[in-house]
Amino acid sequence: MKKWKQITLAAFLCTWVVTSSQSTSALRANEFEGNEDAWVKRCSVAQSSSEMATKCAQFKTYYAKQSTQLQNEVSSLKKQISALDDNIDKLAAAVKKQASLVKTIEKKIAMNEASIRLINSDIKKLNKKINALQRSIDERNAIIIKRMQDEQATIGTNMSLEIIMGSQDLLDMIRKIDGLNRINEQDQREIDKIKEEKQEQNLQKSEKVRLKTALEETKRNNEKAKKEAEEVRKQKQVLLDKFRKQEEALDEKMRSVKVDISTIQENMINITNAPNGSFNFTTSGKLAKPVNGSISANSFYYPNGGVHLGLDVAVSLRTPIYAPANGVILYANNPVSTNSGYIGNTTGYPAGTGNSIQMLTRVDGTTYALSFFHMAQENFSVRAGQKVSKGQLLGLSGNTGNTTGPHCHLEVINLGNMAIDTAISRFQSTADFAWGNGWGSAGLANVCSVKGPPCREHPEDVYGYR
Repeated sequence: MKKWKQITLAAFLCTWVVTSSQSTSALRANEFEGNEDAWVKRCSVAQSSSEMATKCAQFKTYYAKQSTQLQNEVSSLKKQISALDDNIDKLAAAVKKQASLVKTIEKKIAMNEASIRLINSDIKKLNKKINALQRSIDERNAIIIKRMQDEQATIGTNMSLEIIMGSQDLLDMIRKIDGLNRINEQDQREIDKIKEEKQEQNLQKSEKVRLKTALEETKRNNEKAKKEAEEVRKQKQVLLDKFRKQEEALDEKMRSVKVDISTIQENMINITNAPNGSFNFTTSGKLAKPVNGSISANSFYYPNGGVHLGLDVAVSLRTPIYAPANGVILYANNPVSTNSGYIGNTTGYPAGTGNSIQMLTRVDGTTYALSFFHMAQENFSVRAGQKVSKGQLLGLSGNTGNTTGPHCHLEVINLGNMAIDTAISRFQSTADFAWGNGWGSAGLANVCSVKGPPCREHPEDVYGYR
């Protein structure tokens, strides 16, 4: 029975130790999780106590596990991509996950590079501190030695044997013992200070070794992270090419469904709230470029396949977008936050456009409906029914709706010689941004090189991007 109790107790103790260890590990993970950036910065400089140095060692272990987990996610996603079929929902989910991975890796690279700069800077500071402490220690040592030499010259107080055996009489012995006491009183503070400085210096030397090791590891990890980022970007292109080929079917399906106009009425032009007087705002000459940037995708196809009915101008977030001509706003709505876009996102009207505007203009006798998609939420400068002048600010570029990054998507519908009043009435009754030209692959059958107005124009030609 006694043996059984001993076994039970041993098992309990073993379980308690393991559980306690796991609990401590979990507590540390909870302490670091979500605060990685702060801990990287904190541990990229010399610590002032051994307790904090230990904490940094624990964070190093935690951060290494996070890096390994990230590498595993990259490898796992690569396998998933190779096994994906052409299901657009699965493709969209994979692209979204991939975009999240890219952001995580890029953040890690930025943190590593900041850490490298901090460590290099702090090692230089440590060298100065270590050298300064050494000078202080040497100076204090020199002071004590000089004092002892001075006392020796007068009373021989560094000769303990003389004190005991060589005193001429009792009064002489007391005088010499008193000299020794003076040395202790005067120099003990110096000796204590030397001990403190030596302890501080040893910690700094230890931290210097830790930081040098961390510097080399961080450099290696950063190179590895850069290779991971490049690998994920290559995967991203493969996924995007697959997605783009299926996207036309998704666009056609989502945007061809007849909208309940009552749900978007407040964002549409209404004759009763339209500007008073004539809609005579004819512009002569070419339409101006609405936004300055580089072309990332031409109309009517993506570079690697897939239908693309507009022109994508790549710009940074919150780049100004201007009215290309005098006109009137048919539709304007900014329901989503500026940087909320991702592949497969269906927010906005038409579906997937995020924050959007369509305006009407007339240039040299031809009426055009001009669309601007994926805009920013803030500084949205126009409303439905408002007259605008050429060069007037419409809003800013964003990353909203079905996007892979910040850009402005432009579409141009040629309405021929349709009167402005007629065009407004038609839009009020249909809310159709495509003006009967369809979406997806159906839209390609209605380009102006194939049929007459209403038809789709190449925005790059109309705006002079090429």
